[in-house]
Amino acid sequence: MQEKMSGATFENVLKEIESRGKNMIMLGCFAERAREQGYFTVAAKLDAIVRQEREHCRVLYRLLENGEEVDTLANLIYCAGELHRSGRRLREEFKSVAESEGFGYIAGIFDEISKVDGRTEEELKAVMSDLKVGKLYAGDRIAKWQCIKCGYFCDSSHAPEICPLCASQKGFFVKR
Repeated sequence: MQEKMSGATFENVLKEIESRGKNMIMLGCFAERAREQGYFTVAAKLDAIVRQEREHCRVLYRLLENGEEVDTLANLIYCAGELHRSGRRLREEFKSVAESEGFGYIAGIFDEISKVDGRTEEELKAVMSDLKVGKLYAGDRIAKWQCIKCGYFCDSSHAPEICPLCASQKGFFVKR
């Protein structure tokens, strides 16, 4: 196993992951637009590039952790922090600049996205809390559970081990 990465190399790997992440999003938007315009072969090529970029991000991400996988809780903590920073930046910086330049509509969009980021951050924190105490797929009372793969619903204090409709494992269930 290699030494824990640090310094400029660590920062460069982070920058490359960020750059490729942005590329994936833009390429996905471009592929969607190509499909809307009837260019399905172009969209398929762009989708293939997105898959490659995603795999490159995974390779780079593993480098940050010395080849070891980071657990889901650590990933959720990172995501919640990014949502918090993004929402704050939109609300405190971007919105005020747009307003000062007379772009009220854009300022409103920034504000609404910031609100969504805040709600999503809170949802992630709830998931993290459930994960920490071992209650992600179980509760203290009856709840509605839905399989995100096939849509099956049930009322129970815990997610089914196996979905009776599509045979997916309990990891596909979400509390509603």
